[in-house]
Parts: sequence; C-alpha cells; structure tokens
Amino acid sequence: MNELWRQLGDLTATFPSLPTVVYSLLLAFVLSKPLAWVYVWTHHGMSYSRSFVQALVILSLIVTIVMLAIGDSLARAFGLFGALALIRFRTPIKDTRDTVFLFLAVSIGITVGVQNTLLAVVGTAATLAVSAYLFGVRFGERMSHDGVLRFSMPALGEQEQHLRRVLRHYCRHFALVTLRDSRHDGAMEFAYQLRLHDVDASTGLLADVRTIPGAADVQLSMQNEHEEL
Repeated sequence: MNELWRQLGDLTATFPSLPTVVYSLLLAFVLSKPLAWVYVWTHHGMSYSRSFVQALVILSLIVTIVMLAIGDSLARAFGLFGALALIRFRTPIKDTRDTVFLFLAVSIGITVGVQNTLLAVVGTAATLAVSAYLFGVRFGERMSHDGVLRFSMPALGEQEQHLRRVLRHYCRHFALVTLRDSRHDGAMEFAYQLRLHDVDASTGLLADVRTIPGAADVQLSMQNEHEEL
C-alpha cells in the first residue's frame, strides 16, 4: 500500500499544480480574446463565421491543456500527439488569414502551456499590432476604386452635368469604364468606377443618382464589402 501511494505521489508530482493550471488557462483566455477581437475587426468577405471566432479562443485553451499535460515528458508528448493524430479536421479554410489566426491561437496555447509568459504576451501583442496596422493602411490592396456604379440614362448634356455634380460631391475620383446602348429607348448604359470620400455615404449617392431625370436601373457594387446596393 505504501508503495502504491509513493508511486501515485511521484506521478502527480510530474504534473503542474492547481494554481499553475488555473493561471495558465486564464492567461490563454485573456490573450485569445484580443486575438478574436482583431480577427472580427479586420475580417472581410463572405466567409465570416461566429463559430470560427469562438473556436479561436477555445483552441488556445485546449493547446494550453495539452502542453501542460505533456510537461517535460517525451513519452507523454508522443502519446498525446499520436492520439490527436487520430482526429480528422475536415473543415475547409477559405481565407489564408483564417489559417494565420489559427496558428496564432495555437502559438498562444503553446507558449502559455510551457509557462513562457513573456513570450506569450509580447508575441501576441506584436502580432496583433502588425495585423491591425496592415489592415489600417490597407497594405497589399491593388484596387484603385471602391465600387462600380451602373445605370441607364439618356445621353443628354443636362443629365450628364447633373450626374457629374453628384459624382464630384461623393467621390474623390470617378472614371467612365463602359458606355453602350441600353434596352431603354433613347438611353445609354453607363458604368463608372468610383473612389468615394466616405464609403458609408453610398446610400446617399444612389438616392441622388436616382433623382436624375431619366436615370433607371441604378446599381452600386461595392468591392470591399462584396455587396450590391
């Protein structure tokens, strides 16, 4: 019996204490929340998923638990990762940035799990700061316009002057890219590339274009928001 208790004591001594476990899990949660916030703030496109955002936070906690369980034991490392290898993740990742944030969530779990608090905090803060900066300066963006305005209208001098006044009010830059015959008698189909002063003012732009006499089928396709108004 004494030998059994001694072996149990040796086994539990190799695992972290309860305060260490609680501290590590709290730290992983605290660091993964800003990660999720930055992901939500900088995400663009139609692939946004609330489940994915929550998974980023939970993944950091799970990896922390795994690293705490492994500790300094090479045998436990092979055993745990062998067991995890049996799990097949078949969820497709449509956006490369989603994979980057997944790696950061795993990195948080690893660094917290090995109890390297300084690397966990500084590394997470630096990575999120760079991500926010690249989003703020729109780094890597090649589009020279915010959207495309399409409509049909009689090609008359008065209407075109009215249109140009509206576009100058809302746009920093605009360029006519398509002009062709419309299905409406006596009208032409126009397509303008626009660079807006304020993207949020797109609704007002549409309303003003629709007040032009003869304007019809007015549509605005926004490139950044991937939506059509």
